[in-house]
Amino acid sequence: MSRWILVSGMLAWSAVAAGQSASAAATPAIQSATPDPFATLREEWARNLHNKRIDASVAEYAEDADFLDPGANNTHGTAAIRKLFETVTATFDSDLTFHSSRVENSGDLAYDSGSYHVTLTVRATGKQQKISGNYLTIYRRSKNGAWLIVEQMWTMAANTPAQ
Repeated sequence: MSRWILVSGMLAWSAVAAGQSASAAATPAIQSATPDPFATLREEWARNLHNKRIDASVAEYAEDADFLDPGANNTHGTAAIRKLFETVTATFDSDLTFHSSRVENSGDLAYDSGSYHVTLTVRATGKQQKISGNYLTIYRRSKNGAWLIVEQMWTMAANTPAQ
């Protein structure tokens, strides 16, 4: 169960409770005249998981994507990511806030990093747990020009109780 708590902590920040904003305004570390181009992608990712739209969630990943959780587990490829999302969305609901602190891109690669805070609710019991940490999402531009997630990495703050 502890692996699912860790994994769900990472996914849960995306499963935003109804009525809450999926994303705070990004504050890039390097000031730019242009708005954060990945804010919409973060919001769509969060909305898809919150609404348990697994197909739409998986479509946001490159076929060879990796999902790295704080427990040192690497979920590789869209088939495995689909199974992970199915399990997590069936098990947990959450309230999330996240704060992008840096977004940069160069050519066909880009990254978004920041922190998250989430309250997880186990659907079967109603039990809640507060989790926080940092995230890093790396995007790669596909041949059709869409940005797809190629790698996501999550941390969990040391003061988060393990279950």
